[in-house]
Amino acid sequence: MSMRTILIWCIIAGFLGGGALIIRNQESAANQSQPTEWASLQFDPATIVGIQFGPADGDVHIERSEDQIDTWVGTWSSDAGEQRWPVLSTRVRGALRTLATTRVRLSDEQLVEGKEGIRLVSRNGAVTTIHQSTDRSGGRAPVRIETRDESGALARVLDGWIELGKLDVFVSGNTLDWRDPKLLNTSLASISSVDVGAGSFATKLMFDGTHWLITQPFQMHADRGRVETLIRTMTSLQAKRFIDDEIDLQESGLDAPIASIQLVSDGETYTLDIGQQADLSAESLYARFSQGDQQTIITIPTSSLSKLTAVPDAYVSPIANMYPQTSISGVRVFDREQRIRFESVREQGTWLSKSERVDTLTQDSIDRLVQILTQTDANAVRVLSSGEEMPKLIAGIQIVNSQGDALGTYDIAMEQSENGIRLLVAQQIKDDGWVVWAYLGEDAQATATWLTLTAGRPIPSN
Repeated sequence: MSMRTILIWCIIAGFLGGGALIIRNQESAANQSQPTEWASLQFDPATIVGIQFGPADGDVHIERSEDQIDTWVGTWSSDAGEQRWPVLSTRVRGALRTLATTRVRLSDEQLVEGKEGIRLVSRNGAVTTIHQSTDRSGGRAPVRIETRDESGALARVLDGWIELGKLDVFVSGNTLDWRDPKLLNTSLASISSVDVGAGSFATKLMFDGTHWLITQPFQMHADRGRVETLIRTMTSLQAKRFIDDEIDLQESGLDAPIASIQLVSDGETYTLDIGQQADLSAESLYARFSQGDQQTIITIPTSSLSKLTAVPDAYVSPIANMYPQTSISGVRVFDREQRIRFESVREQGTWLSKSERVDTLTQDSIDRLVQILTQTDANAVRVLSSGEEMPKLIAGIQIVNSQGDALGTYDIAMEQSENGIRLLVAQQIKDDGWVVWAYLGEDAQATATWLTLTAGRPIPSN
């Protein structure tokens, strides 16, 4: 072949190669000019009633309460057992809003095989599942999103990528931070009983529908305000920290708690056992919170327990009788030998004795006595054990309702104090102990004087 022919073929090959290069560049430019496609998950966060996902270390279920629409409860299951705890609704709403507004960068190919992922369960039964890949390169995770309607039929499929930060919030370690630090999500009105114990003291309180009562270690009507303070302290108590790792019960003091509080609310029993200090500054204490068979180890602020006491004396009502003044229709006065020395009944606001209207002085004295018993806070309340001596009694009294049923029986004494004469109203409790209400002031002294004179009246002859 001549040199001329070879040159001609080289020129032709150059043109053809250059044309191919130009075509490839034009195709590449055309491909780069195509826009990236995006799509949203298309679900309404307000309709979601459950979130389910299964990370490597356990399954997590977060469900909306059927009774309270903005209350969520989480269940974390692993080899170590199951933990169930209320979840902050703000954290759930935030996570759902993040997913609902997240856009998926679409792919023409299926990037993920059908692996377990995040399942969003709607109120109508529709389920959106986000299958994730283990690939975490480039700040995006390959996903396949499947939406099934209420019948279970596949309604929509998306393949593509989602930013890692949108998905990584749904992992066990993160969702444990969603737990509500508040221990009791219940109202004061739902509490029916409270048991509180510390050291040698143990007090049981019960609500009978009208009054709070001390039922152990003795029976007596309780100070409603003091009991409600105890309950409010408990219902506002928050965990300072959740202890998810194993902890030595002896070191934490939970093998022998220094105090324990138990509440019953709507038939559910909640118990808080308090252990030793959890830090060097003693600002927090170890505690075990139990609901049914589930137990959770936490720390609580030491300061939150400052108003709690197990001493039963603290819960005795400062008012000697729990019934209203209008319930009192009769008064009896006894001498030291428990013999009736005076008896009066009330009819239409007037006190009668032996069917005769009493004199003005007696009328005022009876009204004052009833007011002290039913409306006046004692200056001091004390519980005396059987070994402690009562001051010398001067009289006994009994108040009754319109049917003649006793609403309270009391022994009366007087005592000299640095502030003057004190009227002592005492009611016997078990084991020959006493609850004593002490009153100071002119009304108390006048009542003590009237009862002394009335109890000392001669017994009328038959």
